[in-house]
Amino acid sequence: MPGKKPFYKSKPFVLAVGIAISVVCLWLAILPLLETEDAWGQFVNAFKSADYRSLPLIWLTLIVFYWLKAWRWRLMLSPVGNYRPTKDLLPPIMIGFSFNNILPARIGEVARCFVFSKQQKQPFSVAVSSVVLERFFDLIAILFYLGIGLVFVKGLPPAVQQKAMIPAIIAVVGMLGGLAFVIWTKPVLGLFEKIMKSIPLIPHSLTDKICGILETGAQGLGSLKNGRLLAAMLAISIIKWGLNSFLVMLSLWSFDLPATPMIAFVVMGVVAFGVAVPAAPGFFGVMQLCFMLVLQLFVKADDGEAAIIAASIYYQMTQYIPVTLIGLFYFFKSGLSLHDVEEKQEADEAAAADTLPDAST
Repeated sequence: MPGKKPFYKSKPFVLAVGIAISVVCLWLAILPLLETEDAWGQFVNAFKSADYRSLPLIWLTLIVFYWLKAWRWRLMLSPVGNYRPTKDLLPPIMIGFSFNNILPARIGEVARCFVFSKQQKQPFSVAVSSVVLERFFDLIAILFYLGIGLVFVKGLPPAVQQKAMIPAIIAVVGMLGGLAFVIWTKPVLGLFEKIMKSIPLIPHSLTDKICGILETGAQGLGSLKNGRLLAAMLAISIIKWGLNSFLVMLSLWSFDLPATPMIAFVVMGVVAFGVAVPAAPGFFGVMQLCFMLVLQLFVKADDGEAAIIAASIYYQMTQYIPVTLIGLFYFFKSGLSLHDVEEKQEADEAAAADTLPDAST
């Protein structure tokens, strides 16, 4: 039927796939723990013996983290208005994160832009463009820390260290390429399009779609001609993700696990890319697997798996609970409805589908 959404895009199917992926990831994460005796007892003991003095510092770091996120968004939106980070921008940010924590299909991204556009009387496209640009700066910062962590981390077996150099080099090149895109947007985009279209195996329609996405992100960038402004946004991004790495360190320290900055950088980078997987709301299971994949390299077998899982849950829940509650408070206070947000998401999906090339041609 014309206009009917394919089953694989329906909310029940997306949710079911996300839950299945989360369950598989959680199973893979706890598999090493299940092979040990008294696995449940070790897990419970890990929480009993944890040092919870880190909790106030974690929440203080979270406050600074989200304030910096709001301040950076203010800089990105400065060409269209002078917004107050705490009063105008923090509520939509917290609403978006809370929705991603409890609802499927990453509806939080739409919710954040929808709330901002309604409250500030700005076009929805302005908010979307700024969020795409924000993700771009986040990517640069994540690659920066991941590259440093993979190159300088100590304790990896030589074979693993050599293999880690490949994603480390990719991370550094990606960071430099991203920085070049920020500074020389049009020339870099033109070169990228030329290279992509010179490869016979890549359809031109796919190249056009990718370039269109990059151009969307560059829309907000195009109006930011102030070099100091760009430098400030990049600096805030680096500081913000450094704070996220600090949260990882605090969680590892609380459970007496190796808590060096380099290990934290690697864990943070793996987690940041891991949560891009279409998982269940809140990224449960995915987070645990990311922690386990990295920290198993630094913890002796049968001597720390329970602590790794416990630390991943501690890291996740110390953010999940306050962020979700604060975001829901702001949403109920806004007077908007979930139905309006879902309608906007469906309208955007339909518009995006209309722009794709016809598969029958």
